[in-house]
Amino acid sequence: MFILSFTAYEFYIGSITVDSIFLHKVAGIALLVVTLIHILIRRKKLKKLTQEFFNIFSQNKKVTLDSDMDRLLDSLEPKTLKQVCDTFNLDTKELNEIFSQNNISYESLEQTLKEISKVNSFKTFAIIVKIIEYKAN
Repeated sequence: MFILSFTAYEFYIGSITVDSIFLHKVAGIALLVVTLIHILIRRKKLKKLTQEFFNIFSQNKKVTLDSDMDRLLDSLEPKTLKQVCDTFNLDTKELNEIFSQNNISYESLEQTLKEISKVNSFKTFAIIVKIIEYKAN
């Protein structure tokens, strides 16, 4: 990249030689080859970024920025509190403790995490994080 910039500067100031033209061409071709190799190695990431770019501009597609987080949310949002307790190996007393510490209210164990997040103006992911933090301690 430095060679390409240096030879371009030489062209700009007017000191053009056959060697500098050759060097400029070689550096440019090398940059293209390295770019193509990089694209081939990172094609999955490029495909994901391209898909996200088009999802941003289409109205009917969900924009996902972190697929692991989205998978976690998609799997836990529709679950009831009872199922969440089973998933995280919690009893209802522990769940009550977590929710009371964070001012999260719920009516029954049959409510889903999505419903609870709407009622409490809390993000579903934040509720899941609170549960995981409790289990980690």
